[in-house]
Amino acid sequence: MELNVFYRLACALALGFLIGLQREHSFNGTGDYHPAGIRTFAITGLLGGVASLISSLLGSPAPFVVILCVIGLLLAVAHIIAFREIKDTQPGLTTSVTMLAVYLLGALCWYGRILEAAAIGVCLLWLLTVKSQLHDFARKVSKEDLIATLKFALISAVILPILPKTAYGPAGLEVLSPYKLWLFVVFISGISFVGYILIKVIGPGKGIGITGLLGGLASSTALTWNLTQRSRDNPEYGRSLALGVVIAWSVMYIRVYAVCLVVNPAFRTALLLPLLIPPLPGLAYAFYMSHSDGGHSVKSEYTNPFELLPAIKFGAIFACVLFVASAAQHYLGESALMLSSFIAGFADIDAIALSALEMESHAAVGLHEATIAIALAGVGNTICKGSLVFIFGSPEMRRAILPPFLLILATAAIVITYIF
Repeated sequence: MELNVFYRLACALALGFLIGLQREHSFNGTGDYHPAGIRTFAITGLLGGVASLISSLLGSPAPFVVILCVIGLLLAVAHIIAFREIKDTQPGLTTSVTMLAVYLLGALCWYGRILEAAAIGVCLLWLLTVKSQLHDFARKVSKEDLIATLKFALISAVILPILPKTAYGPAGLEVLSPYKLWLFVVFISGISFVGYILIKVIGPGKGIGITGLLGGLASSTALTWNLTQRSRDNPEYGRSLALGVVIAWSVMYIRVYAVCLVVNPAFRTALLLPLLIPPLPGLAYAFYMSHSDGGHSVKSEYTNPFELLPAIKFGAIFACVLFVASAAQHYLGESALMLSSFIAGFADIDAIALSALEMESHAAVGLHEATIAIALAGVGNTICKGSLVFIFGSPEMRRAILPPFLLILATAAIVITYIF
């Protein structure tokens, strides 16, 4: 028991020491006022643990609350004195608020919440360390960006939870769920925000590339639609946006292979060619695009990302494609597995891949037939995404996307012909 007590208090002391070290380092050579340094922070963390220990022994929170109030009073007095004596610069509250947080972390350590206290401590250290980067980012955020954020919060946190999750449609085709369709709208808007933030922080070239990677891991179709719409508002970024689309298309194949491998390892060798060969020309062309001057020569401002109407429009298109694909599967059935997989792939390759794996596991189809069905679904999905770009994208984006689109399709067709 005694060893456990000392361990908890040591953790409280260590967290206060680490955060105090950062605070001490942040004021070195700046001449700024700060009410506490490494020793004070270490003592405050230890004090939080000791105050919690005393409160536990007495069975009352009074000691913990009283000591917290005393620390707050001392900080208030220190700030009053600083405001009177320092004329050039006014002291901030970051260090004082951080000290109160350290006191509370000490209490968490005493009550055995070491992991939670360590996680919060790491977050505090990150916030304190990236001060200049956060201030730079805040200066880049415009009023329109804040309004867009509020809109996104409205559609995701207010509208989404109240929509029914029941799927509607004719008998056997109950696939249209308001909740899932609106979730797709939220997802598209979320991709837009992530991409916009990355572009503002690290630039259009790298930002769009990382956005394409994340979109490929989540939903390459949603990413394609989003960047296609952005190309209409920012035609000068058409080539860079095409880079993100190509990366997403390529990563999609790799993601599907990984999912299939986890669900049914027996497909490890069978899906190697149809899912890992087609993305190679796409990745190669993306590498070429990322190192060409045309993809990074634009200097104009990238516009605000939030446009609800295009997201809703895609939700409607997706609902129609999903319904048609489900009807193809329902009416064509297993006897036309290849055709139905190709058509259904326009809506969602993951669902087709998992369905094919399930059918093979129940001996409804053979491994070879299931492999070809998954490959055809990938082709259908790529054609669908390419059609979105050619119909809705800017001319610059269409020109940039045509070579990798044809390369991926040609490679996939050759592989399917080889394994058929």
